[in-house]
Amino acid sequence: MTTEDRRELFRVDFKENVFGKMSIAGYDVEIVKFINISSMGALIETDTDIRAKTKMELRFSINGVPFLVEGTIVRKVVFPDYNHYGIVFKEDRTQFQQLFRELNSYKIRKAKPHLVDED
Repeated sequence: MTTEDRRELFRVDFKENVFGKMSIAGYDVEIVKFINISSMGALIETDTDIRAKTKMELRFSINGVPFLVEGTIVRKVVFPDYNHYGIVFKEDRTQFQQLFRELNSYKIRKAKPHLVDED
């Protein structure tokens, strides 16, 4: 995917607290807070100090659908009480499509909460 293609992907910025669990080398590090997410990556917040380029896994749910994604930390911003980490997800077409679908549904539900799914 080219840089131009990635720019076309939308990000969901969370107004409410959305949490997930991060694992590095198979060990659970801690609960992390999601700042935003797209089908290609995420921005998370934690008070744990982690090196850039660290490979990790994130566990989280969108619309009740669980996800386990592999990624790499590509950016780190240090604040006094916490750190923000930019994560790029490992390319997985099936996961990409499912996450894109759920993020789109999430964004629609937040924009138009009066709409109800009919089965």
